[in-house]
Amino acid sequence: IAGLSLAAQAQSPQQPPSSPAHQIEEVLKSYERSLNASDVAGVVQLYTDDAVLLAPEAPSAVGIEAVRNAYTGIFQAIAINITFEIAEVKLLSPEWAFLRSNSKGVVKILANGAQVPGSSQELFVLHKSQGRWKIARYSFSSVLQPAK
Repeated sequence: IAGLSLAAQAQSPQQPPSSPAHQIEEVLKSYERSLNASDVAGVVQLYTDDAVLLAPEAPSAVGIEAVRNAYTGIFQAIAINITFEIAEVKLLSPEWAFLRSNSKGVVKILANGAQVPGSSQELFVLHKSQGRWKIARYSFSSVLQPAK
């Protein structure tokens, strides 16, 4: 199974619900819903206990409590309304996979109500434990040009 590319299957509506690609896609859909709802508990339950969040211009959040604290801070500062598009899903072993995606939408700055476009590229490393895929590592970066 190592190296098996599921990118084509990730785009196909014909995937059986039990396929790894479908299960991984469902994790991303749950993440999108929780992120857009500013739901800290919903986001955190998608992560492994030893998860690492690598956000731009912030120190790494290592471990589930640090991830929880990071999202608590994020949701106190901004409201997110984005949509993810899967670019690639690759199964590395029966327990490890990565998902590469792109997202677009709007970010509302809660302090002043300003709305700004959001567009990022993301890399998720997922680990399957006790029959469930969870986010083990997550890194993202903006693809928007900085304001001059």
